[in-house]
Amino acid sequence: MNYTPVIATYERAGDLERMLATLAEQTLAPERVIIVDSSRSSQTREVAERMAGKLPIHYERAEIASAAEQRNQGARLVTTPLIAFIDDDATLEKDTCAKLCAPFEHDPAEKIGGVAAREAGPGRALPGRLLWWYYRVQAGFPHPTYGGKLFGPAINCYPCYTEDAADDLIPAEWLGSTCVVFRTAAFMEEKFPAFPGYSFMEDVHLSARIGKKRGLYFHTTARYEHHDAMSPWKRDYRAMARNRIRNQRRVAREVLGFAGPRFELKLLLHRLFVTAWLLRRRGPGFAREISGTWF
Repeated sequence: MNYTPVIATYERAGDLERMLATLAEQTLAPERVIIVDSSRSSQTREVAERMAGKLPIHYERAEIASAAEQRNQGARLVTTPLIAFIDDDATLEKDTCAKLCAPFEHDPAEKIGGVAAREAGPGRALPGRLLWWYYRVQAGFPHPTYGGKLFGPAINCYPCYTEDAADDLIPAEWLGSTCVVFRTAAFMEEKFPAFPGYSFMEDVHLSARIGKKRGLYFHTTARYEHHDAMSPWKRDYRAMARNRIRNQRRVAREVLGFAGPRFELKLLLHRLFVTAWLLRRRGPGFAREISGTWF
């Protein structure tokens, strides 16, 4: 089954070129690569032109500067059975795409909606006692790790990869979009929400809707590295925090169907939890991030 990666990018020409280089080395080559660019300079176009000798690249300018909208724009050009979304600051192992596409080959009933790759490295640790109880209160049910779950005020947890996996696949209720393959028909039924700018949680909003109709899985051995490059969107810590809370509310309301006083209480608890974590961590811009969490 052929696949087409769609890449939304903004002011990351160097990161994009590094990612495309790993895409060109895949054991399962893409039929076409679609780049949708909202950068202000011509550097990204120049990267696309240089890499066109190694990959069948289609480049176009973004109609709207938004990661979610850019992906939807690129998806309109996809004609293959599978569509991939890969962040411009990721790099892939040589067999990553082959592993992500393989489960669809053995799914004639088309029950699988999407498969996401695993970030290289130690991954998410098992939740400690306090964190586990916080998840237990928010979720309303017990679970050993809460990996792959979406619960409460739109809290989404990556797998710990200690979960039992059949054929290297861990069932999930949502998938990240850093490196993921969807069945194109399933994606086109839903599409990314019209989130502006950085589009925090647009992948949760999309994938959880797909997951209501088809299975979602994290792959245990298909790997990528996420270099998490800084962008103009991420430099405004207060705006980013406000964006998180706003989009969490949208996911909870529009996808999970949560609303009313009970939901507001859970969101208040989450804001308190995030504030405590930020105060303990005291990373760059933590004061502005706390401000954005509340105002």
